[in-house]
Amino acid sequence: MHASHERKMALITGATSGIGAAYAQALAEQGYDLIMTGRRREVIEDVARRIENKYPVRTSVAIVELSDTTDFDRLLELVRKIGPIDLLVNNAGFTTKGYYYQQDIIEQERMVLVHVVAMMKLTHTVLPGMIAKRSGAIINVASIQAITPMSQSATYCSIKAFMRNFSISLHSEVKVHGVKVQCVLPGFTRTDLGRGIGVDFNEIKDSLAIHWMSPEEVVRVSLRDLHKSNKVICVPGARNKALYMMLRVLPERLWSILDSSIVQRMP
Repeated sequence: MHASHERKMALITGATSGIGAAYAQALAEQGYDLIMTGRRREVIEDVARRIENKYPVRTSVAIVELSDTTDFDRLLELVRKIGPIDLLVNNAGFTTKGYYYQQDIIEQERMVLVHVVAMMKLTHTVLPGMIAKRSGAIINVASIQAITPMSQSATYCSIKAFMRNFSISLHSEVKVHGVKVQCVLPGFTRTDLGRGIGVDFNEIKDSLAIHWMSPEEVVRVSLRDLHKSNKVICVPGARNKALYMMLRVLPERLWSILDSSIVQRMP
């Protein structure tokens, strides 16, 4: 008689494309059933269909605007109904570019709701089940910009810094319960993030200073580190790791001088 294997469930926000879709693919390969959230129905349903055709897993698609309270409450209800989540990937996000005082404040607030409030509420919803089972993992997809406060990107950089600090603090609380927390800090990655600022990250060529990683590379490093180590911070890519180490010790005065020249070179 064969022992029955308990099915594992992963919830991924922003799974329509880029890093979120790459997590969906990689986790399906590892045997996880998936709850995938996104806003572009046709695209995300196509991703889900291709995953189900390729792997013996089940997918549920939730079309959700994470900054909309009604939509988001419906997602939380779905999560509670489906049952314990084994792995949560807080990946959904977007960015804007421009001087803060000239930006639409409602759009800046929406960024906080999507990146921070949704992450906090989903984490708060799934953690009791993980702690009860003494297993589970939460992956928060931030950015190398968590440690690079930059002009014309004030809200985005600050949000990513919050995600980093939140992840480190939470890890200290839950590691004794067998739950892992990881914060991924990707550098330049070929995703759809540039859509909101009118830049196609897939069209930009590598340079000596900048290597653009694929979403699949980022996810492979993230999941490898998650299984192999208890480190909270995951910085995919050798150049990004070197940059991370350097920036952590760079005096604030020097960073301010560097900021303007970097912003000019940014896509």
